[in-house]
Amino acid sequence: MGLTSALHTALFGLSYNQKQIDVTAANVANANVAGYTTKSVSAHVYFDNGGNVSGILSTEIRRQVNEAIQSAYWGSLADANYSKTVAAYTERLDEIFGTIDNSSSLPSLMSDLTAGLSTLVNTPDSYAARQEVLSVADTLARQLNSSYELLQSMRQETDSLIRMQVGEVNQLLGQIELIDEKIEAAKAVGANTANLVDQRDRYLEQLSGYADISITQDGSGGLQINTRNGQMLYGDGHASSLSFDPTGTLGAGQPGGGITVTTYGGTRYDLGASSSSGSLMALLELRDDALVQAQAQLDEIAAQLSLAFSNVTVASEDATDGTDVGYELDLSGLQPGNTVSLRYVDSAGTTQTVTFVAVEDPSLLPLDGATTPTAGDTVYGIDISGGVPAGYVTQIIAALSATDLNVSDDGLGNLVVLGDTGTNTVVSSLSGNVTVTDPANQGLGLALFVDAGNGMSLYTGALEGGGQKTGFAGSIRLNPAVINDPSQLVIYETVPAANSGKDSSRPQYLLDALATTTITFDPAAGIGSGGDPFKGTMLDYVNQVVAFQGEQSEKAVLTSQAHETITSNLAIRYEESYAVDVDAELAFLIELQNAYAANARVMQAAKEMFDVLLNSV
Repeated sequence: MGLTSALHTALFGLSYNQKQIDVTAANVANANVAGYTTKSVSAHVYFDNGGNVSGILSTEIRRQVNEAIQSAYWGSLADANYSKTVAAYTERLDEIFGTIDNSSSLPSLMSDLTAGLSTLVNTPDSYAARQEVLSVADTLARQLNSSYELLQSMRQETDSLIRMQVGEVNQLLGQIELIDEKIEAAKAVGANTANLVDQRDRYLEQLSGYADISITQDGSGGLQINTRNGQMLYGDGHASSLSFDPTGTLGAGQPGGGITVTTYGGTRYDLGASSSSGSLMALLELRDDALVQAQAQLDEIAAQLSLAFSNVTVASEDATDGTDVGYELDLSGLQPGNTVSLRYVDSAGTTQTVTFVAVEDPSLLPLDGATTPTAGDTVYGIDISGGVPAGYVTQIIAALSATDLNVSDDGLGNLVVLGDTGTNTVVSSLSGNVTVTDPANQGLGLALFVDAGNGMSLYTGALEGGGQKTGFAGSIRLNPAVINDPSQLVIYETVPAANSGKDSSRPQYLLDALATTTITFDPAAGIGSGGDPFKGTMLDYVNQVVAFQGEQSEKAVLTSQAHETITSNLAIRYEESYAVDVDAELAFLIELQNAYAANARVMQAAKEMFDVLLNSV
């Protein structure tokens, strides 16, 4: 190595050492700055034809980041935020529904009502016993009201949070776009971009918690952010824009507005359909699914509780025509939502179940097969808006025309359904389920509750207006007529003469309706399925709903804890991959100082040798 080469090598070494010292000093100074990644200088040495060092390029500063761990950590943030949000709300749901041991919970109040009715059965003439039943029934209705309103307020809360988080996502995407502009500008003049990339990573980390996204770089190093199914959130240096219109008042059972993404190129898509995790997706699902389902369960409790007391079974009478036998049924008491049930064995020996549902709005027809909770039944709608039972019979005759049954009108507007001995078709049963309109002379049923949302009208389960059941938990009230006349709890007939105030028949009927009568509950509320709906007493169903909410909460909490553990572990590993090791950096500074001194000595030695050569000439 010549003196000139040695001098050049030392000079290049000093320059490289200085850059290393500067970067290492910056590492130590920023060791406690959140998100700062350890930096190092990348050097490339150039040699001349003689093998001597002709230059050192040391302008590139590299970040020390494990990109595999980084990607896994960012990916886990969406699941962690999703499950954390769901767990927080399902825990609140569990508190609203309460526990069986909680005195103010629905199961406890149902048990209190059962106990009150049992006392009234034993002492029907007791004024105190009647008042106790009314008091507990009123408390139960109010508990349903307040629970429903709490759920509704939670829906409005999630709607507001969606609006807020959409704004935060837009801000993050905007910040990423601004930083990318700075990165491109720095690249254009050969400046260092490592610290800018650090800042961008912090925004990407935050963004990853809102929705499950994929973050990649194209061939030129440009950032690309896509949703789960490949829709663009950011690309070509431009951010997409998210828009959301908060729902002023969320209708009962109705979904709220969605999140629309508009790309820089003008393409629009629904974020909810393009992502499945993250806090935004959790809020959307809670608002439109979990909380709506919880309200539907309250509605089902309120609806079946009301109908259990107010509806009575209208039995049919035997009817014959020659050798054909069957039943005759009076349809005059049908109201919207009331039903007629028919069971028969067809010519193939298969038992068939047919349910006719009364409606006043013919535009609802034909009805969907899932209108009733009964599994496997065939559903027909009957338009009763004309108020003429003979017209109802005509519709039923038309509906059953394809069967081998003999269906007719007895001439008085009553329905007659007979089997057919020629085809071995047998009618098993025919009955109606009708809501009583008067506290006396219509059987043992009593409309203990009314619908305040429809002018304190009777609850019949009508399908009109989106369905009377939807939102009924928020409007169920104790019937004012019964409050004003508690004797209705006992007096069930006035013709030909009022029954005795000591008669326990009606209290017993109400008690049985609550505690022993088996009801088929609507699986649309999330308990049971279409093929296997939940069947049990009112008490059974309420307990099942409370247990369901408890299980959902427990499952959500466990899932959240699992995701939080994974995310925390990845966060630690991620931080370890880029965090500054101060001790190592200080030790490296000492090495750099020694190297700097060595290069300086080489330069000094070269200078002295040049001096000797020059002086000897």
